[in-house]
Amino acid sequence: MRRRVANRQQLALMARVMEAYFARFAVREDETERDKLAFEILVLFDNGIRDEEALLAEMIRRRQTRH
Repeated sequence: MRRRVANRQQLALMARVMEAYFARFAVREDETERDKLAFEILVLFDNGIRDEEALLAEMIRRRQTRH
């Protein structure tokens, strides 16, 4: 997997997605859970999902297929 460096705006976008995800599902904000979700968001972003709404939608879709 090719990794790119995210700029400040991209990092802010990913942080907003993570916070929206946490709020939607009342996820406990422990460090391990945050790390797993941050990694998943980074992978999706690195694979081309760059739109905030699309990124959140994909995270939600993945959660629903796991539960």
